[in-house]
Amino acid sequence: MKKLRIFAAFAAAAVALAALSGCAAQASEPDQAPNQTKQEETDMTSNETVSVENTDWIAAWGCAMLTAGPDQTPTKPALSDNTVRQQIRTSFGGEKLRLIISNEFGKTDLIIESVRIAKITDPKKPAVELDTEAALSYEGETGFTVPAGERITTDELDYEFNALEDLAITMKLGSVPQVLTCHTASRCLTWVISGDHVSDNDYSDFQEMTAWYFIAGLETAAPDGCGVVVCLGDSLTDGASVTTNGFSTYPQELARQLQADGELNNLSVINMGIGATALYAYGNDSGKSRLQRDVLSLAGAKYCVLLYGINDIGGAQTDISSNIINEYKNIIEKCHGRGIKVFGCTITPMKGNAYYTDLHESIRLAVNEFVASPDSGFDGYIDLSSAVASADDPAKMDRQYVSVWNDYLHFNDNGYKFVGKTVYEHIKEFIEKE
Repeated sequence: MKKLRIFAAFAAAAVALAALSGCAAQASEPDQAPNQTKQEETDMTSNETVSVENTDWIAAWGCAMLTAGPDQTPTKPALSDNTVRQQIRTSFGGEKLRLIISNEFGKTDLIIESVRIAKITDPKKPAVELDTEAALSYEGETGFTVPAGERITTDELDYEFNALEDLAITMKLGSVPQVLTCHTASRCLTWVISGDHVSDNDYSDFQEMTAWYFIAGLETAAPDGCGVVVCLGDSLTDGASVTTNGFSTYPQELARQLQADGELNNLSVINMGIGATALYAYGNDSGKSRLQRDVLSLAGAKYCVLLYGINDIGGAQTDISSNIINEYKNIIEKCHGRGIKVFGCTITPMKGNAYYTDLHESIRLAVNEFVASPDSGFDGYIDLSSAVASADDPAKMDRQYVSVWNDYLHFNDNGYKFVGKTVYEHIKEFIEKE
């Protein structure tokens, strides 16, 4: 493995466990204040139950929401008046949970007649373990309305689940807005079936999708000292080109590495990547426009891993390196204002892709030089560019990591896992020096 560098921009007085992740871009893929409780918690290193006076809600799973396009809109059957079963893989476990449901882009109300959570044994099949099923409610009601343009958080539910466990969220929907709020690339299967099948496994005739509809996050109560690593980025964070149901995105690999580490398994990892988005240059889904929602307001956020800007570079007609750098500085300032540490990732190589030109490469190098500089303002950096570069040509990705699309921009499954492992190693190194 190539030697990677990390630095601390300043010494922190409070020692807390951290994490990191970030990402890249996409050319060929379609656009796509905590409450406190008192409870018994399980010590994750000893598996013994310990009494915890103060616990905070933190994100155990989440995704960045946007609007569905034609390819992400179910039609046979449609969502209205039917059942949708969606799977998620948590990055953190707990004994209580609550679900965030979003209708933020809908122009009319979303009617949910019932919603249940259960454990799922085989992520490639819609069958759930019915004896693990439990109903979720909102303001005491199992059927409820999510108003147009809003998010709601369900009532607290006693429900024990583990880190890296697969859960199914099944909704019987009533009226559904024409504009669907979703995450367009779940990288795992979702099943839509006619009628009411919330509490059964009779899924013999369904439509398979690869998007998440209306579910924006799952939170759990965790002891003091736990926190969230938010991976903010574009398609390299989102996981473009990974095998469906392979769970190979780099944030998922980062979560696996953290959970296997007895000193770092109090960190959750949340993937807030959206493919085909820019850091700032275009779109309502840019990193700049969604920072508040996807990072600053995320329950338990302590660390942000940022690798963003390759799509901005890919469309640039002039040198925009100073613009990207200024946006990085703005993100750092806003995160630091919330006590969130920020790790910058150098932008990965793109030679061999249509994005590559002399101008674009010069922008990438200038941005990466800033990220690695000691006066950048980042709390640390990860030189992913060097990590994945070809030994013969640092402007080009090493062939072993190139996506199945052969686009020399995105990674394949092993490439994403390598990035996740690299990020983990830097997190560990940073915390040891803190």
